[in-house]
Amino acid sequence: MALGIIFAFAQAFAWSCTSLVLRNLSTRLDPFVVNGVRAVFGLIVLVPILLLTANLQEFALLTPNSLVYLIGSVVLGGVFGDALYVMSLKSLGVGVAFPISNSFPLFTVIFSALLLGTTIEWPTIVGMVLIMAGVYFVARPQGSVEQGASATPKRQLILGVLTALAAAVLWGLNTVVMSMGIEGVNGAIANAVRMPAVILISFVAAAWRGQMGSVRHIDRRTLRLLIIAGILGWGFSAYFWVMAVQLAGPSKTSIISATAPLFAVPLSAILLHERPTRYTWIGTALTTLGVLFVV
Repeated sequence: MALGIIFAFAQAFAWSCTSLVLRNLSTRLDPFVVNGVRAVFGLIVLVPILLLTANLQEFALLTPNSLVYLIGSVVLGGVFGDALYVMSLKSLGVGVAFPISNSFPLFTVIFSALLLGTTIEWPTIVGMVLIMAGVYFVARPQGSVEQGASATPKRQLILGVLTALAAAVLWGLNTVVMSMGIEGVNGAIANAVRMPAVILISFVAAAWRGQMGSVRHIDRRTLRLLIIAGILGWGFSAYFWVMAVQLAGPSKTSIISATAPLFAVPLSAILLHERPTRYTWIGTALTTLGVLFVV
């Protein structure tokens, strides 16, 4: 249990740092290109972990249902959910997009009720109210993160908020579907199934959008950012997440993961010079508190 909690905190911090890097990448490359390339670099971490912690014969123990759930979950969350999140980062910045998208445990609870028959109790209802109030405070035009000399335009803000919420919905569904596929599966084995799917489908989506040509024009700075995002996000964060769910359980893991905005907002202010207003801080706090009630 204690080791699982450590993994969960490590995942929250790693994902917060990854979001700061993705904010820079969101203005440079197509989101599907970002996801595919950083997943490739995530293999730098996954392969050694796989060789050190797993028996390769365990791949033979994967059932067809496990494969469907693992691949299906990563298509929902790791491909399209992450792509929408990168889009929202470009529109809103980390300080606004991160707290909104981090409301995904709310949707996890909803999908758990719909797909798994989980009962929704009164703390969940309180959490829903707090989360929606938090989203309002973070996303209101007067409370947007100011970048440079001007605030985010209203139309861009609305589109960014909807995109971040859509990412949260997909991440919530991803969490429920993934929980069905990781039962009795080694964490490294699970990610060894999920990451190639992310790479393949992200590149197919980027090619369909006519964006794969941009890979040839990646400069050294962008390449460094992609490597960092891959190692932190698809390398460490993804592995920490699976291990935390298995060792501490989904509820405790989700609660600790909900602390991620508390890392990301101050880090974005320090490193990216985004200036969150008091409404951003209030919304972040309410969203985090609401997630704690929900899970």
